[in-house]
Amino acid sequence: MSGERTIRVALDATAIGRGKTGNETYLRGLLEGWKKVKPEGIELMPIFSAGVDRAQEGESMHVDGSATVPSCGFFRRHLVELPKARAKLKADLYHGIYWMRPWERGPFVLTVHDISFVVHPEWFRRGEAAFYTGLIRSAARRARKVITVSEFCRTEIAEKWDIPADRIEATHEAARSVFRPSKKRASGPATLLYVGAIHPRKNLRRLIRVWERLRGGRFPELRLRVIGPAGWSAGDDLEMLRKAVATGGAVWDGAQTDEQLRQAYGSVTMLVYPSLYEGFGLPPLEAMACGCPVVCSSAASLSEVCGESAEYFEPTSEEEMMAAVALVLGSENRREELRKAGLARAEEFSWEKMAEETAEVYRRACS
Repeated sequence: MSGERTIRVALDATAIGRGKTGNETYLRGLLEGWKKVKPEGIELMPIFSAGVDRAQEGESMHVDGSATVPSCGFFRRHLVELPKARAKLKADLYHGIYWMRPWERGPFVLTVHDISFVVHPEWFRRGEAAFYTGLIRSAARRARKVITVSEFCRTEIAEKWDIPADRIEATHEAARSVFRPSKKRASGPATLLYVGAIHPRKNLRRLIRVWERLRGGRFPELRLRVIGPAGWSAGDDLEMLRKAVATGGAVWDGAQTDEQLRQAYGSVTMLVYPSLYEGFGLPPLEAMACGCPVVCSSAASLSEVCGESAEYFEPTSEEEMMAAVALVLGSENRREELRKAGLARAEEFSWEKMAEETAEVYRRACS
């Protein structure tokens, strides 16, 4: 393709407005960054789901050239409606999010956030992991480029699926612009914050046990605040959370808006992020951008994201988790060190940078 010709890229943005949190955050961030940097020589044309009120979604949703597909089920959307929409847009390249038709022959790039369904099939419903693996691996092997969100995932995809590493690009996510420091500093009883879906891989049950032990010892007034919806297989974690709330000292707020989440980061003592596996892990970065100290699992991509700006623990060890949390609870100096380091670390990531890197992936895919 001539370097002088504008590359028309159709983007599957149908996750926006449908509560698909990881995909939706990624897409909102990409569009937010794209609107600001406007990469040269590329026209990005999002395909939205019907019913998304772009007038209320923010300035980042206002882009030149887009399409809408009707609200419908998974198979009709991916096998019929999305192909029709991108054909109507006359795109040179298609950017899919995880899914492509098995018989697709047109040029496409594919975003795969992580392959937890491959390395931890026990976290998925019966048959789900095998279904995801078959379809997504096939699509990834046929894609001109695979985009993922961390070097950790880039290496894992290359090794597990035998895809050449030079066909996989890592484009880091970022905290969205809403996440910024509060004018008021945290006050009141010491509070641990957990942000994320309630699901076995998020490791909430160990955090609850650590909180109970700390509350029964050195920190009798310690609070726990949980923000996030109940995911599939919530089971034991959800039962433990409900008991903790009933006992007192713990609060479960469920899903929150970005603004409510920003306020939460600014009102607690620290974020404790105990996850067993993350492709990227946005809550620690969001917390850092808000000036909230982070105590974090060392698993998967999390040390890549947080760098030297978090206090780490091995997530399967309650003793390590408790020691790390107690250290930060007991030291105002350490909390201040983490707050300052976190603010600096968050500034190293931006959706503008991610948009520029994504544009470069499009150029390479079309070269």
